[in-house]
Amino acid sequence: MNRRILIVTVLVALVVLLNNWLSGQREEAARAQAEAVRHVPDYFLRGFVATTMDDRGRPEQRLAADEMLRYADDGSMELTQPRLTLYGDDDVPWQIDAARGHLNRDGTRMQLSGGVRVSRDEPGERLELTTDDMLLLPKQRYAETDAPLTLTHPRGRVDAVGLRAYMKDERLVLLAQVRGDYAPLP
Repeated sequence: MNRRILIVTVLVALVVLLNNWLSGQREEAARAQAEAVRHVPDYFLRGFVATTMDDRGRPEQRLAADEMLRYADDGSMELTQPRLTLYGDDDVPWQIDAARGHLNRDGTRMQLSGGVRVSRDEPGERLELTTDDMLLLPKQRYAETDAPLTLTHPRGRVDAVGLRAYMKDERLVLLAQVRGDYAPLP
């Protein structure tokens, strides 16, 4: 009989310990959920324009948007109708427009979507690239996409899938399914 009492006592103790442990786990999960920051905007701007300057005091880039929402939890920004102008050493800037944009906390990565258009207006040599989405690294003057794109210029048109754009070097690398129509030079 002492053996049965001992087994029952050990089982009751195990049930009590298991119940206490599970209760602690539930409380910890509830606490973590209550402390989690929601992804909601902490402020917004309409008619947003920001210009950054280089070390010599010249414009480096200008970002404008119809609307900007900033999120407190990760410091990111959602942009409506973003328009980014990247200035370089020459007088011909790159202009990048889209329907929507997502900018990370420190402004080093911008994901663009919805009718992305990249253009550059050299005298007599307008270059325009259109695609559905693009990753842009503004400081490095680099952009990439794996989506289909169309590149137009005064001498023709090129369609391709995927692009790596090294804007500082004025070099575009088309990745796949490249087809083009060119007009000969006069």
